[in-house]
Amino acid sequence: MKSTAIFRLLILGFVLALGGTACKKKPVGITNIPGLKFGAPVSRSSTDFENLRPIPQVDTSIGSASANLNPNPNPTGDPIPFRNDRSGIEGRPQNREMFASDTVYFAFDSSAVRSSEKSKLEAVASGFKSLAAGDLLIEGHCDERGTEGYNLSLGDKRANALREYLVNLGLSADRVHTVSFGEASPADAGSGESAWSKNRRGEFIYIEPAK
Repeated sequence: MKSTAIFRLLILGFVLALGGTACKKKPVGITNIPGLKFGAPVSRSSTDFENLRPIPQVDTSIGSASANLNPNPNPTGDPIPFRNDRSGIEGRPQNREMFASDTVYFAFDSSAVRSSEKSKLEAVASGFKSLAAGDLLIEGHCDERGTEGYNLSLGDKRANALREYLVNLGLSADRVHTVSFGEASPADAGSGESAWSKNRRGEFIYIEPAK
C-alpha cells in the first residue's frame, strides 16, 4: 500500500511540474535596428534643424488687400473738370429754343439711349441737317444723387452717347460738341423722383455761326 501511495505522489508531482513549465510565456524577440542601440537616446546635430522647412507666416492683415477692392479714382480730392469739346464755339450766340422739345431723358444711373427717346434724336438730326452753318452742343445732366465727380462723369457719358447716335444718323462729328454739367444745373430744383426724372437729361443747343 505504501509503495502505491508513494508512486501516486510521484506521478502527481510530475504532472504539476510539467504544467508549470507549459504556463511560462516565451519572450517576444526585439529586432535590432542597424546602428541603433535599443534604449539609447537619439541625438540630432544643428544642421538637422537648419534643414527643416520653416512654417510659412500668414499675413492676417487686410489693409493691402482691401485697398485694391475699391481704389480711389480721384485721390487728390480736387473737382473733376468738365470733359468737353467746345473749341471754336465759345462766345457764339446760342439758341436754346430750337431743340428744346427734343430733350432726351435717361433712366437712373444710365447713359443708354432708350427706345422711347430715339424719335427725338431723329428730329434733331433732321433739323440740324437743314442748317447750312452752325454747330450743335449737347449738354449732359444728372439728378442730385451721387457724388459731384461721379455725376460729372455720368453726364459726360450721356452727352457722348447722344453725340454718337447723331453722328451715326449722318451728322458731321466736327459740328457736334459735348459738355457735362453733372448735377449743377437741374431743370427742377425739387427732390424726389418727379424732379429727378426731369434732371436726368441731355439737351441740344444750336450754336449760331460766328458773325
